[in-house]
Amino acid sequence: MNALIYGASGAGKTTNSTRVKTKDGKRNLLICTDNSSVVLGNFDRPNLDIVNVSKAQEFIDEYRKGYESKKYSTIILDNLSDLFDLWILELEASGKYKDMRQAYQIVYQNLRRLSRESAFCGCDTIFTAWSDMVEVPQPDGTRKTRLQPKLPSKILDSACGLMNIVGLVNSAPDKEGNMQWFYVTKGSAEIMAKDQVRCRDFIMPEELFV
Repeated sequence: MNALIYGASGAGKTTNSTRVKTKDGKRNLLICTDNSSVVLGNFDRPNLDIVNVSKAQEFIDEYRKGYESKKYSTIILDNLSDLFDLWILELEASGKYKDMRQAYQIVYQNLRRLSRESAFCGCDTIFTAWSDMVEVPQPDGTRKTRLQPKLPSKILDSACGLMNIVGLVNSAPDKEGNMQWFYVTKGSAEIMAKDQVRCRDFIMPEELFV
């Protein structure tokens, strides 16, 4: 199964995605492009391996190496929004493209392939992404502001469509006043979300693929 978890910078994407339970005695793997893994020094993650990468192809290679190893029950790809930006910057710096529209098309196609690959790789995959707010027209002619993953409009629907779960990171105090983090997975005009696994309205991070 796969999931796309999104939220604003600092909302808790990395911290919470790495809380997902391991299965069958395996470990989890975090592959990170944006250096957000540094926050995990504040938390106990004994069953987590971390790989930081600085190039787009390294990101893809480490993902494939991870799932082909059969060592991991879940691989967290952190984060898809930054991977897009990184890839475009690399292609621009290469000097190969007089028309950058060609470079954008290459990245669009590769991110679509990556989303599809995650559905058939043999282990669970969590993508993270930053959040975006856009105005969306409604059937009655009105417009509403919607929270959605920060991805180019040309690949947003295909990426989310290939995910079993799309969730927005949120938090609220419990009865004792302690802050609890969860994923909103009930879609609406204001929030892009879904849960094909169990049709839940919200999910605790540990129970994402249960």
